[in-house]
Amino acid sequence: MALRPVIGTLACLLAATAMAQQLVPNPSFETVTTCPTFASQLGHAAPWFNPTQGTPELYHACAGSGSYAGVPANSSGGFQMPRTGQGFAGLYTYKLGYPNVREYIAVPLLQPLQAGTCYQFRMYVNMPDDFELACDAIGVHFSTGPLIVQTVYLLPVTPQIEHPIGQLITDTVGWTEVNGVYTAVGGEDHLTIGNFRTDVQTTIQLVNPGVWYQGQAYLLVDDVSLEPIPDDLDLGPDTAFCTGGSVVLDASVPGATSVLWNDGSTAAVRTVSTAGTFSVAVNLGGCFLHDTVVVRVVPEPFLDLGPDLLLCPGQRLLILPDMDSASVLTWQDGAPVIGRMVEWPGRYAATATNACGTASDAVDVFADSCPDIIYMPNAFTPDGNGHNDRFAPVYDRRVWSVSFTVYDRWGMTVFTAQEGVEWDGAGAPPGPYTVLVEARSLAEPNHARQLAGHVMLLR
Repeated sequence: MALRPVIGTLACLLAATAMAQQLVPNPSFETVTTCPTFASQLGHAAPWFNPTQGTPELYHACAGSGSYAGVPANSSGGFQMPRTGQGFAGLYTYKLGYPNVREYIAVPLLQPLQAGTCYQFRMYVNMPDDFELACDAIGVHFSTGPLIVQTVYLLPVTPQIEHPIGQLITDTVGWTEVNGVYTAVGGEDHLTIGNFRTDVQTTIQLVNPGVWYQGQAYLLVDDVSLEPIPDDLDLGPDTAFCTGGSVVLDASVPGATSVLWNDGSTAAVRTVSTAGTFSVAVNLGGCFLHDTVVVRVVPEPFLDLGPDLLLCPGQRLLILPDMDSASVLTWQDGAPVIGRMVEWPGRYAATATNACGTASDAVDVFADSCPDIIYMPNAFTPDGNGHNDRFAPVYDRRVWSVSFTVYDRWGMTVFTAQEGVEWDGAGAPPGPYTVLVEARSLAEPNHARQLAGHVMLLR
């Protein structure tokens, strides 16, 4: 696995989901049946409609700049570029001297909401520069069926999402985002936008004295979106870092109210320097997003081929590397093995490589006549390839006469051999075996040696 930090990408995930599952039709008021020419023509951006007897506006570039419903300029001296595209809507949120008079805009959703599913709502609003008053109140109400009421006054419903109380919307150039998370009851198929607070509950402030529309607060609306939130966030794939390093885990989610990891941490973005399994729960307006990532620590590679060796005539030696399990071993001569049997003197070098680097070692094998040495190979491979297929002690037959007995791990005799006989491992399972050797000196018949050792049968 390539080592890299884990980066939470829920924002990208939400964006992708929004593109695929946007539930608001004509979200930026681009599609029009006819260009607007005057007030209360929101229906020209169908399926948007006016649910009350108010007069919400549709503004569109097709009407021509400088006209009553023109974009970017209109006939009352207002000037506003759309956030995207060519159109936007507008509605009254407060009128001084007209208690609780309101305007609303509404639209049917592309499909009903699913019970228990969390949805992310967003819209962008702007205070037009031809109105005197700024206000803090605008929100959205989700309903089953349309809220059609023959009134110009406040709708008697509670919005599920609204702009925070006391935060005046005063930007006359850019667009202010209003967002929130809604957990569906199930079946909601319409949304309605407007000010659902009473005049007493609505905060206002004079910010543009003397402009065209005096004593009134009004907001433009663009880019309305509603999309289901994925059940889980994405911390990325399992990852690793080298000993002494660290990795960044990022569970940050816009609008999250709390973050809790399985080890008690509450940081959205954190750096970890230990291996483990890290799980997180992110609270997004009462909706919980989850993910888990496994972090490993990869040790610095190490390799030990052991001490230099003496090779007697006819002897075979096994070089068995001691190395970390994360590494891949490469012999200098390209031998495709890990442990290798050598029959010739020379230098045998290898390199262990993992994601954190490399380690190298070499062992020198020297030829020796070894006239008085009785050597027992520590492994053989009876696979019929003509190489290292049999086991027998290695010794100078001018010096010794040798017999040996092989025992399994339970002490049962497996094989007995006299002088010159080798064990071919027939019928024996792979594994370690104990070998007892009886050696008698040919020069001194009364001089004998007994040796014990182990041999590994490899298949």
